[in-house]
Amino acid sequence: MSLFIFAWAISVLACFAIYVTKPLHIRYTAKGHSGSAVQSSHHIPTPRLGGLAILVGLLPGVFLLDDQAQQLGLWMLISSIPVFLGGLGEDIGVDIKPLQRLLASLVSAALAVVLFGYWVPYVDFPGLRLITSMGLISIIITIIVSGGICHAVNLIDGLNGLSICWAICAAITMAMIALNVNDIAVFRLLILLIGALVGILCWNFPLGKLFLGDAGAYTLGHALAWIALLLMNRHPEISPLALLLIFLWPITDMLLSMMRRKRSGKPIGQPDRLHFHQMVMRLLEIQFFTRSRRKLTNPLGTIIILPLAIVPMVLAVVYQRQTGAAVVVLCGFVALFVGSYLWAVRRARQPVYRRSRKLKSS
Repeated sequence: MSLFIFAWAISVLACFAIYVTKPLHIRYTAKGHSGSAVQSSHHIPTPRLGGLAILVGLLPGVFLLDDQAQQLGLWMLISSIPVFLGGLGEDIGVDIKPLQRLLASLVSAALAVVLFGYWVPYVDFPGLRLITSMGLISIIITIIVSGGICHAVNLIDGLNGLSICWAICAAITMAMIALNVNDIAVFRLLILLIGALVGILCWNFPLGKLFLGDAGAYTLGHALAWIALLLMNRHPEISPLALLLIFLWPITDMLLSMMRRKRSGKPIGQPDRLHFHQMVMRLLEIQFFTRSRRKLTNPLGTIIILPLAIVPMVLAVVYQRQTGAAVVVLCGFVALFVGSYLWAVRRARQPVYRRSRKLKSS
């Protein structure tokens, strides 16, 4: 509990320092979040330095951990440097292209492979047995998956509190699994991370006074992906496909966006307003509110989406040692995600707000 409170307090203070110094850096740190970017859902310039607050919250706390957990934490922080710097460059106004940020995440993943000496372990499931039994191929898959998760977490960072709450729930899920297998070192590292995340959540949800930013989202994706890899390597009884359920929401959203852009002939990295969370917010505006109530529909969208993202995480704990059951659940939730998304798109294409229709009818 002391680790949580310490990381939370440091993170809150770091957020406060960023917020009160806003006039000094806002012209650099609000790029893309003042209504100018295609994917932006905000109109007030807001600092994107939440990732810096998380890092400040984690760094001193790592030195309070016991030797084993401290080593894991330091390697985690060291390996995240490339992806953090790539995201931070974008957050402070340097034009870092999505491909460049993705490459930075791949470099961080490769560095983590070297430091931890871990990669995706052997998966006893048809179609995966062969490729995960070959070390070099498994290392390549690990680097690609880690980089992909970084990018996926960044893509869902579009509503107040969504990516941070998702990350907190993911960390809590893995902490429960770590306790189940008595891995106290990983558990304590996760408690530290949860504390730092709750610290920034106080500033991010519901009013969006401070944003996570690319540095925060990419670094969170890297940290959570590698904590999952730590668990599956240190405890072979844990099913890698069960842990994949934790990341189902961002990964599915990312793959769906790639397919959507490819079908429309647009570059895969080109931003748009068609992610699941944007459809939910637009649906709320059409059915119940108006665009002028975005301060309400934005956090309300997060509240609606979170239960959908959390249910697969709960089942990841239930089926943590059952690969077959995890695959069935995985396929079922992917189908549910895609079906829900297509339904939301059809509803969101309605051009007239319900409130406007009611006014006309009266």
